[in-house]
Amino acid sequence: MRTITKEITLPVEGTPHTFRLTKLDAFSGAELLRLLSRNLPPASSESAPSRDQEAPSLLEHVFLSMTPVDLRSVMTSCLNSAEILLPAGYQPIMTGSEWGYQELSHDAKTCLRLTLETALWTLQGFFGESGPASGAAQPKTETGKP
Repeated sequence: MRTITKEITLPVEGTPHTFRLTKLDAFSGAELLRLLSRNLPPASSESAPSRDQEAPSLLEHVFLSMTPVDLRSVMTSCLNSAEILLPAGYQPIMTGSEWGYQELSHDAKTCLRLTLETALWTLQGFFGESGPASGAAQPKTETGKP
């Protein structure tokens, strides 16, 4: 079975909190990839992060390059896929364009970190170097079965 959620712990005002991230659905993930790729630094740019830098550093660079409209779209999409664990259970960070957990509505640092973590989680393994995980298709026999 495919794993689409994971838990992470982040400090909020010095206190660690558990968050549950859910990978974006296929359409949102494709749009995220499209937005991120539009904001990748040119390969010859001296100010661009080098290829050996960690993914979060590159994503931070990309997020800083986004238009305000694109950044809001990505953050809203990612924060709709994040929940915080409270004593009564998980509470969504955002529901649509509204804050589900009001305490984070003015915490840009935590919201950006949740956005980065959700983006990484959603796109993890997308650029695998080993080729398709499923391998080559089996040739069909005369009966139509591999």
